[in-house]
Amino acid sequence: LNLSKQSAELLSSRLKGWNLLQKDTRICVYRSRDSDFSDYFSKEGHVVFCNNVCSVMEALGHQHQPHEWRLFIDSTKVSLKAVLLHNGNELPSIPVAHASDMKETYENMKLLLEKIQYTKYNWNICGDLKVIALLLGLQLGYTKFCCFLCEWESRDRKSHYIRKKWPKRESLIPGHKNVSNTPLVDLEKVYLPWAYE
Repeated sequence: LNLSKQSAELLSSRLKGWNLLQKDTRICVYRSRDSDFSDYFSKEGHVVFCNNVCSVMEALGHQHQPHEWRLFIDSTKVSLKAVLLHNGNELPSIPVAHASDMKETYENMKLLLEKIQYTKYNWNICGDLKVIALLLGLQLGYTKFCCFLCEWESRDRKSHYIRKKWPKRESLIPGHKNVSNTPLVDLEKVYLPWAYE
């Protein structure tokens, strides 16, 4: 029919709306708007990552100021992802890494941070409590000292509803108080996710 991509998409939508196609008919349209950014991303194994964050920001018309962005890391059952979120949410989020078939583990977090050159930009980080625990090297599971902020003792059940102040966690030394690995990020760089809602 010599239709443009937009016209073909519109025609297929209309045909489906008029019930002229079978219900299980799938319509796929290939979009190439990612081609402008493909040079800024690399793939190694299962990990796709941004190899030049400053260039991506420049291509989007923004000047990269690391203190204006925070890194959000999360996973689903099948993938691990990292996204830059603007403080104040005035600018759109920017995906910087995606790893398929990778779970939230200390080794995978370390690999992800290395690929996106976290030490170069040193963004603030936010995520769920599991991600934060992994980034700070804490042992997961039912541990005695599971909090990264204080030395709340999970097994001291008698004090849970009585004691309101627990000593601040002073250090993250591997082998001491349920710290199993060297922290990947500075504790001062960690934000809890609800701090920006």
